[in-house]
Amino acid sequence: MEAKSLEKVRALTRGSVLFSEPLANHASYRVGGKAEALVVPRSIDESARLYRFARRHGIPLAIIGNGTNLIPPDMGLAGIVLKMSGPAAAPRSLGGYRARVSSSMRLNDLATWAAKRGLSGLEPLAGIPGSVGGAVVMNAGAKEAEIARFVRSVEVLSPSGKRRTFAGVELSFAYRHSVFLGEDWLVLSVEFALSRGNPKDSLRQIEARILERERKYPPEPNAGSVFRRPQGDYAGRLIEASGCKGLRVGGARVSDLHANFIVNAGGATAADIIALIAKVRKAVFDASGVYLELEQIVL
Repeated sequence: MEAKSLEKVRALTRGSVLFSEPLANHASYRVGGKAEALVVPRSIDESARLYRFARRHGIPLAIIGNGTNLIPPDMGLAGIVLKMSGPAAAPRSLGGYRARVSSSMRLNDLATWAAKRGLSGLEPLAGIPGSVGGAVVMNAGAKEAEIARFVRSVEVLSPSGKRRTFAGVELSFAYRHSVFLGEDWLVLSVEFALSRGNPKDSLRQIEARILERERKYPPEPNAGSVFRRPQGDYAGRLIEASGCKGLRVGGARVSDLHANFIVNAGGATAADIIALIAKVRKAVFDASGVYLELEQIVL
């Protein structure tokens, strides 16, 4: 970007503007080169202004949340990286067990906020890392429920810079999919429809779910499940059956705790992770004839 564009970016937000910022600081894999300008806006309006500015001036734009399912490139990213994880406005209760929530709010914080107010439904999603916006784009979920079940509407900014609200039925939710996946829509806020619950019971369930995830999933830097669940089977089982548990490329290793996780075992690069993904895919296909689809996003 030109120097005056960089200064304009700074003028458009009261949030953090970090130039030549390592993406490894913002991705749970702890990999990635430098972002030319990484911006953490402080409000929905700031996010919209920055989005429109980038589109109007043809500046490359990447949108991330908490970076918990991303593989950023080793060579970094030109233009603006818009990180939608700044201070989230407090959720707004709408009555009738409904609430509107900023896309930058952490999913775990939302589940806890709802539980304390006697709003139930999100307990199975507790412990899933990432922001509300990212969870909606990917239709994040657990065995018991996906976030799609609770989404009533989503407010977005279109690629042309216009605000639009999608009703839940318009979102084409499917397993780890929504209408926004792979598109240039900026999710601003989400309306949830929940049910009446008991705060103590809900908070107990949330605590148990978080402890369960800590027990089942590796502690090393990772980005969650690498592959989508194939029909009628589990990616982790197929990977383990193909002999890939513990397989390593550079600093990237298939977790010994859960085979559908790749961890940064020390000094990994994005190239290491991508090469290991390719090796695992081939091994599984050779052993079972199943082609595993990637769940993580390669920027």
